[in-house]
Amino acid sequence: MHRRSSSVKTAWRAALLLLCVQGALGCAGLHTRFVRSNLEIHEFEIESTKAYLVTQASTTVLIDSGYERNAPRLDQELRKAGFDPAALRAIILTHGHADHAGGARYFQQRYHINVIAGDGDRTMLGQGSNEPLCPTGVLGRLRRGRDQNASYTPLSADTWVSAPLDLKALAGIDGRIIPLPGHTSGSLAVVVGDAVFAGDLFRGGIVGSSAETHLYMCNVEGNRRDIARLLNELAPAAAMYFVGHFGPVPREKVAARFH
Repeated sequence: MHRRSSSVKTAWRAALLLLCVQGALGCAGLHTRFVRSNLEIHEFEIESTKAYLVTQASTTVLIDSGYERNAPRLDQELRKAGFDPAALRAIILTHGHADHAGGARYFQQRYHINVIAGDGDRTMLGQGSNEPLCPTGVLGRLRRGRDQNASYTPLSADTWVSAPLDLKALAGIDGRIIPLPGHTSGSLAVVVGDAVFAGDLFRGGIVGSSAETHLYMCNVEGNRRDIARLLNELAPAAAMYFVGHFGPVPREKVAARFH
């Protein structure tokens, strides 16, 4: 009984710590630059959600777009980092939740950027609302009301993905887009070099570089199988996972948690 009480207290402390971190960040924009082989990766974090600008040679794509309300701020952050949003070759949405897909319409309409999304999320993007969320722990239960009600102006992708696609043909960058319908029906992973952009397939740890189950997952076992496939079959050479929240997470931490 004591052990169970202790684990519950630990979960609540972790949840409260995460809420404090998110509150401290607020709408602040955090920009971090990574260099991996022939890739330059710029991570932009606004309201605890990350968007990634990926550059190879002179070609750039944006992976995820944050909340709709923060799209003008992301536009500004891209410019501060020295990039012209109008030069983006594509915006790739890892999934259709409001905190990842909401800003895409702003760039699509303002700069005529092609939006790429998973076909399984076609209805969600067309409605601009999140599908039912299934909390996996204390924090998900605390946040569910707010996250479930998050919405955005509906949009339609220019390219719908239902099978693995060559990113070079779509947007000029050597890589692949892989459907992994676990977190949402249209969830995608983007593999470029030794980097994987995994959206909410899992999240990073609040402190350190651990991998953790995302706050919401309706099929936890199916999600674990997707992660195992990514590790063993789909991207065996990947060394670093860039996720939607916290991270990045090195491969060994992902394998230790989910393999």
